[in-house]
Amino acid sequence: MGRKRFEAELIEGHKGVTVVLVPFDPEQAWAHKPVRLEGRRHGWPVRGTVDGIPLVGYVGERWGRFFIIIDHALREAAAVSVGDTLALVVEPSTDARALAVARAQSKVTTQPKTARPDAIGGRTPRARART
Repeated sequence: MGRKRFEAELIEGHKGVTVVLVPFDPEQAWAHKPVRLEGRRHGWPVRGTVDGIPLVGYVGERWGRFFIIIDHALREAAAVSVGDTLALVVEPSTDARALAVARAQSKVTTQPKTARPDAIGGRTPRARART
């Protein structure tokens, strides 16, 4: 477990969300399961920097890829645009602020059809008993 450094291009993804693709599997790199976020979403809350500017967010997983959302405020602070290559340093975070930011950011992403049952804090929906 620890800090990961990488460079990645800022891209515009689904629904206009700007992200960088993460070149590693956080579950393997950090040896822990993702946390449940909004709805059926999951991810790994992180802290770090983008081009030296503080980052609080999460590593999300969708369509077999891992990503970090680079929101408008962070793009402005770092003076970056889609197509730029960013230098990131990230590490897992368990603090309440990182989790709150992760939950808020996850709302703008597409949900998987089913929730990941092993996500921390998550429960698999149970069928209602019929009477």
